[in-house]
Amino acid sequence: MNEPARTRWPVLLTLAFMLLLAGGSFWLLKRSEPSADGAPVDARRGLPDYTMHDFRYVNVAPGGKLSYLVEGEQLDHYPDSDDSTIRQPRMTRYAVDRPPMTLRAASARINGDHSEIHLHDQVLLRRPQAGQAGELTVNSDYMLVLTKKDLVTSDRAVQGRQGSSTIRGTGMVADNAQRTLNLKSQVSATFYQPPRAKP
Repeated sequence: MNEPARTRWPVLLTLAFMLLLAGGSFWLLKRSEPSADGAPVDARRGLPDYTMHDFRYVNVAPGGKLSYLVEGEQLDHYPDSDDSTIRQPRMTRYAVDRPPMTLRAASARINGDHSEIHLHDQVLLRRPQAGQAGELTVNSDYMLVLTKKDLVTSDRAVQGRQGSSTIRGTGMVADNAQRTLNLKSQVSATFYQPPRAKP
């Protein structure tokens, strides 16, 4: 190999390395720059922009009263839809004139303005005893909490229990403010009258 060729190789290798470095930098810049709607490219691909572990979220009503509390093992927020997913969610709904209602599930999805909480798998609603009404528990594999309307609905099979009485059906509307539970179809129930007190 002649002398001019030997001196050219280091220059060519350095130039090739610089081009590779510039190309990699350009690729990283394009990957991280915001899209037309302001969201990063990765966000549009369904990746969370933040995660919280063992979190607590408190919602306060306009009058300053505690409205509801949401807790869970893990929350992932997705900027492309502004939804959040929760692992092992626990929700407590508060009211001034009655005991708090609680819900648990294996997972949940909350929309951007927190008006809808979709609870999935092993969902349990518990409404404590208040006045003459005994404690009510309802099980299903899906429930939708409408936080602004104080309603819990489902289009799936549900099973409720109050004292020794049970009720089953498909589709449900539970009104927490009115303390009512309405089942929509295929309803069957077993009622037990509590024993009368001896005179």
